[in-house]
Amino acid sequence: MKKIMSVILSCCLIAIISGCGNDEKTAASSTNEGKHKEKQTSDKSNAKLPSIVFESDSKNETLSKSQIHKSIQRYLDTNENIYKVTSNIEEKIWEHKPLTKKEADQLEEGRKLEEKNDQNFANYIEKNKLPNGYQKETNRLSEYFTAYNQTISQLGDHVQKLEDETESGLISTKEIKGIVADGSKVNGKQQAKIERFLKKINVKTNAFEV
Repeated sequence: MKKIMSVILSCCLIAIISGCGNDEKTAASSTNEGKHKEKQTSDKSNAKLPSIVFESDSKNETLSKSQIHKSIQRYLDTNENIYKVTSNIEEKIWEHKPLTKKEADQLEEGRKLEEKNDQNFANYIEKNKLPNGYQKETNRLSEYFTAYNQTISQLGDHVQKLEDETESGLISTKEIKGIVADGSKVNGKQQAKIERFLKKINVKTNAFEV
């Protein structure tokens, strides 16, 4: 899931970096960034949809910090694993490139898994008592990803309709437009708050970057 807010580019003066030490650090940073992108591309090309999503039978319990940390981690890991498959398909849709039936089926299956993952996690944090200071931020996290995933759900609905109407092997996506996430819940400000919260409780995720 790539960051989905608009980025405003502003002009600024850039100081000239001098010295071999700085050049070496810049080169090393570029190399590490390149390796990271290569790994992400490799992970996505080999990705498969998960067979299970977040689930819990806990109800009316007082959750420990350890419990909620593990639950958040599992919820985010599931989202990330789904995004590794669906993000490439999303990009093709936004670029109005045709989809194969296999891609349409993957998007539909990913949509179903996301809905189940979101609903199960939302029920879990609603029906149990979270540690002090966790409820607000965990709700924010849940609402953010649920709102974002609803855009994938809408894409899936459009693709399924187009698939039913197509007579060829490829599904045109040129008519799909105007689908955006709820801006009150999915924006840079909310994302920054979630990332600060996750850093504070030491939960790591690449779900924002897939």
